[in-house]
Amino acid sequence: MGTLREARPPVSKETIDRHLCDAGYLGILFSQDGQPLNVGRDERLFNRDQRRALAACAGGCRWPGCNRPPSWSEAHHVENWADLRLSNIDHAILLCAHHHLLLHNKHWKILLLGGLYWLHPPVEIDPEQTLIALPSKNPLLQVPLVQEPMLL
Repeated sequence: MGTLREARPPVSKETIDRHLCDAGYLGILFSQDGQPLNVGRDERLFNRDQRRALAACAGGCRWPGCNRPPSWSEAHHVENWADLRLSNIDHAILLCAHHHLLLHNKHWKILLLGGLYWLHPPVEIDPEQTLIALPSKNPLLQVPLVQEPMLL
């Protein structure tokens, strides 16, 4: 069973499959209490519940040495939204406005390797481009980090 935007009663799986064939879809993942978390391809900005989940995971701006709280932070797409068309919290990180601008304007990158976030500096800043760990600032979620990122 499923629903179509204009259809009020639920429709069959076959009807959904037929519409998916030529119209595409917008998948939405809901939390246990019915709040949308991963909105999928049509929504670029993270919603309030996604930002709350990111705040709990990140504990604030993840830039090294920054102590800005989640309320002063912005959600950043680790993978370019224009490429993937996804706004999922498992590929997002919180950065304060200053570090978010620095990241984009100075061509830093954030990588997700082995489930951990790493800051990749531009060659102008670090010719070796040594990855910098970006652990959660939430003490309940901090895990010991390995010295080198695990490459997949």
